[in-house]
Amino acid sequence: MLYKYIIKFDGGEEKTIDIELDPSTLNILPKTGGEFPEWALLEYGKCSVCPLDAAAQKYCPIALNLADVTKTFSDKASTTLVDARVVTREREYFKRTSLQTALSSAIGIYMVTSGCPLMNVLKPMARHHLPFASLNETVYRSISSYLLQQYYRMKNGLEPDWELKKLGKAYETIEILNLAIVDRVRKFSEKDANYNALIILDVFAKMVPFSIDQSRPTKEFLLPE
Repeated sequence: MLYKYIIKFDGGEEKTIDIELDPSTLNILPKTGGEFPEWALLEYGKCSVCPLDAAAQKYCPIALNLADVTKTFSDKASTTLVDARVVTREREYFKRTSLQTALSSAIGIYMVTSGCPLMNVLKPMARHHLPFASLNETVYRSISSYLLQQYYRMKNGLEPDWELKKLGKAYETIEILNLAIVDRVRKFSEKDANYNALIILDVFAKMVPFSIDQSRPTKEFLLPE
């Protein structure tokens, strides 16, 4: 599975982000070679909810996979307008948008497929990635994907979480993780494109628990029987 982000700046400069996933596991296929930055070490700004042990794993899996793309855009401003094109096997997407929006869409894939166990709950969404998704689309996709997982849990004799309690708690943990990654990236970026892209993801993450807690669904979800 390949997601190719082609980002073209008004001056003619063009950057490409190639994200390749194992179709069976949805894990990102790491690039080989090169040196990894200090900020990718697991113990460097380790988030308070991290379940990993530095003795067994030297690097933070998310930071390790973000190292290359954040280096590429470390000197870019978040509000710079770009032409962003995303090429997948099934179709292509195009949007004239801010660099932070384009990067946020790409970084979101890295976050959920890098191998961090705290992000596994969102990994199934990577198979049907929607570039440049709006806040409403993200909330809808996240909750729908999770409910489909619960249906299959039920079919396999496992206890489903129809009330989405575990999803809400998972997002609360992800918020802590997001802020830790933002802090890592901010320290090694000249300008704000990378960490503002991460902040957008964090804003979206905050809205899922909020939507779950809403007592009254909108009319679009109240379909006739």
